[in-house]
Amino acid sequence: MQRRTLIAGTGLALLALTVTGCGGGSDTPSGSESDWSLPSEDPTTTIQVLGQHPKDSGILEVFEAFEKAHPTIKVEFESVPFDQLNSVLDARIGNKDGNPDVYWADQPRIAALSARGYTEPLSRVFEDELGPLDEAPIESSSFDGELWALPIANSTQLMYYNKTLLDQAGLESPSADPAQRLTWEELTSNAKKAVDAGAGQGLMFGQTDRYYQLEALSSSLGGSVGAKGEGNLEPDFTSDAWIEAMTWYGSIFEDGISSRGVKPEQADDEFLAGNVAYFVQGPWFLPTLNGSDIDWGVAPHPYFESGEPVTATGSWSLAMSPFSDDKEAAAIFMKWMSIDDGGGYSTHMPEPELPANSEGKEQYYERDVFASEAGQDAAAIIDYETQNTAVPRVPTVGYVEFEEILGRAYSDIRNGSDPAGALQAASDELEAAWAKYK
Repeated sequence: MQRRTLIAGTGLALLALTVTGCGGGSDTPSGSESDWSLPSEDPTTTIQVLGQHPKDSGILEVFEAFEKAHPTIKVEFESVPFDQLNSVLDARIGNKDGNPDVYWADQPRIAALSARGYTEPLSRVFEDELGPLDEAPIESSSFDGELWALPIANSTQLMYYNKTLLDQAGLESPSADPAQRLTWEELTSNAKKAVDAGAGQGLMFGQTDRYYQLEALSSSLGGSVGAKGEGNLEPDFTSDAWIEAMTWYGSIFEDGISSRGVKPEQADDEFLAGNVAYFVQGPWFLPTLNGSDIDWGVAPHPYFESGEPVTATGSWSLAMSPFSDDKEAAAIFMKWMSIDDGGGYSTHMPEPELPANSEGKEQYYERDVFASEAGQDAAAIIDYETQNTAVPRVPTVGYVEFEEILGRAYSDIRNGSDPAGALQAASDELEAAWAKYK
């Protein structure tokens, strides 16, 4: 089985897209030639870093480790809430402020950031340094044939299950072997039996109505990632594959297999309370689950019987401001965080996301959470999915509008709307919203 990607090829021959008519916060075109490079010796300076991590999350330990490895470069970190990150970037970089030098960039939004002139092009400097990184996060950090950020994290999806509820329903635990993964059709039947035997929910998605997690449903049936055309600015989620996938999605709520009342921020607690038989969620759930009283197991993400396995991917990268006054020091920091010795971010963060660095993943799997039999199963599944079934989210300068509008369509379908009608209405709304980019 070959991993499905947005286009063929590896490295930086990733996205042959052209963005036209995009408004920018700067009159300096992103992608212009720069004369800086990775220096042979560290400069003496201080770099400004902007991110969404709370300062008590362990992120300061990461920066302390960097300063120990590079003692002449100091890091000043500013933390802002995730939902304020974009507005701060608009204010700072849009006004050509040199602060921040480096910032956390949500991978599906990198295309929009680059089109606005908010990112320094990185291909020339880093194209020979990317060997340790997984291909999918490199794709997600690239646009229009250029690398705009260095990935520091990746993600995938797992199917967790409650052994007690499955035993109660007379159901066998699903295999951890990706070659024997369940189909959604099989899982629907099993989930119904679990509900009939007393489970509060047979099946639950951890991120109800969110494109990140649900895009795999339509992609499994051969549907597109949701947009096509020049710059990926033509909505493409009204195909038969999308309608079929969303018809199934709506049915699990209509049939009482999934609850309409649980929000994404409540999902983990619902499984931890012992109410859910099967739970689709990311590997970030493992540390919490590992310390719980739930008798749990893990299996590969399901797929549709007539389709193929597909899993969500994508996480965070580090981008450099084109107006940074310390680009060489910023590049040293970014390389250390992403590439050096498995990636300093994942190596030194107390509870990191899944690393984008293959060496970093080996160190990640040595953490205590993977010591149990279920944890070892999870490690093997994560490693397989990130290399074989991962499909990045759609790269488009209009990603924010795309995610918001499609999310409302998912919600409407979950609450009983006709899938074909809800998707068509969302497509019409998105086409109008994207007119400003054309």
